[in-house]
Amino acid sequence: MPILRQLYDMYKSQGITISTGLNPSHFGNLPLAPFTWFINKTGNNLTNGLGISSLEIYFLETLFHRYTPKHLFVIGNSFGWSSVALCLLNPSGSVLAIDCESDDNTDYGLIVTNKIAQKYNLNLVAVRGRSPNDVAHLALQHKITPIDFVFIDGTHTPDQIIDDFNAIKKWATQNCIYLFHDVQRHHLHEAIKKIAAGNNLSTKLFLGTSSGMSIVYNGSLCPVINDDIAPFAIDPVVEQFMRDRARAYQYRHLARLSRGLRKRFGLSQQARPKS
Repeated sequence: MPILRQLYDMYKSQGITISTGLNPSHFGNLPLAPFTWFINKTGNNLTNGLGISSLEIYFLETLFHRYTPKHLFVIGNSFGWSSVALCLLNPSGSVLAIDCESDDNTDYGLIVTNKIAQKYNLNLVAVRGRSPNDVAHLALQHKITPIDFVFIDGTHTPDQIIDDFNAIKKWATQNCIYLFHDVQRHHLHEAIKKIAAGNNLSTKLFLGTSSGMSIVYNGSLCPVINDDIAPFAIDPVVEQFMRDRARAYQYRHLARLSRGLRKRFGLSQQARPKS
């Protein structure tokens, strides 16, 4: 069942208006337009930590179509958008989300997340915590082990996501799926490959998601998800085709811009000043 409207209404009940899934071309090619923004009544953005996009919500709906984890762990809660989504998509599971409060609004985000969980009877708890140091005692304290799904969306650096993975894997099942946000946007590919290779696991990059998510998982133990999420993992031939189209588009755009500037300033192709 689609959950976007539920999410929207839950945050609206807390006085927060949501903007998500906007096409960048409609907003000056703003690259962050597709992600989820949390706007208060005075029209101000509440946090620097944007939520996953509506397309990524759909990705999660597809991922959990037949895969039903019981214990879910989130690193990087912000305002709880992804944490609440995971809970809605796994009603028989439990979710623990941690955030280290890296900006002034994160504490408010934890409060909002827990208020929504209480209001709508969600099996979700959001707490202050830093990975990797706090992972073990918080997982044990909140009885979230053994962990069989992890969403890693904290600090987007290679060293940090490796630390996040290593802190979790000690408490995870063999068929645990690790989903990493912002891999393409923050160039985390090599760290993902290192994690997978060092633990004899498979990995997939999903360029069909707004941030370029990746999963690390045991493909033989989780076969049901391979077909379900395949459309989000672009074929290499198709990827090359699209990159060629993008370069051609950019060339035409720059050519049109150049012609427009020459016309505006009265310069012809032949009359351009020498460099």
